[in-house]
Amino acid sequence: MDATQQIRDRYLERTALYTSLGYDRPAAGRWVVDQLEHFEGPVLDVGTGQGLMATELARRGASVVSVDVDAEEQRVGMVNATYEGVAERITFTTADAQHLPFVDGAFGTIATLDALHHLVDGPAVFSELRRVVRPSGRILLAELTAEGFGLVARIHASEGRVHPVGTVTIAATVDWFVLNGFRLVAQKQEHLHAVAIVEKLA
Repeated sequence: MDATQQIRDRYLERTALYTSLGYDRPAAGRWVVDQLEHFEGPVLDVGTGQGLMATELARRGASVVSVDVDAEEQRVGMVNATYEGVAERITFTTADAQHLPFVDGAFGTIATLDALHHLVDGPAVFSELRRVVRPSGRILLAELTAEGFGLVARIHASEGRVHPVGTVTIAATVDWFVLNGFRLVAQKQEHLHAVAIVEKLA
């Protein structure tokens, strides 16, 4: 078995484990993207991880730029996008979201899924997102609920690991954007996730 197939198999095994415990990750990803209703491209996916949101966005025809600080996670995301037949619509970039390598107003939409709790300096990242999204562009913020975090923590504990959860919350993130030139346009909770969408004022 080649390395690419091994990566894909590990991802599918992990996904099946979550599903067996009541968390359907693919369904959650679809539901989160559904909340956008429509999106302007290109789309920046920040903290891509293993590519769940990037792949779903690309499946819907978006041109996606994926950013994650972890090159190995980006590799998994690329493998998954290839198996899903959408890799040609995604550009994978290894970069720190505190210093995004893009010009001002480069993106019509920005999305982030389950990445906020990993941020060390939330405001530094938020300032970059504000810079690279164009006026009237939207930012989709999605994070696990308390129940979701509990489920993920149990899985990690069963493997002898700890799921790190920092101090950045979705509520605090929304507050920052509203105080810095955005308006809140939607909030919803389902599939063990809380979602908020903010829009940059012209």
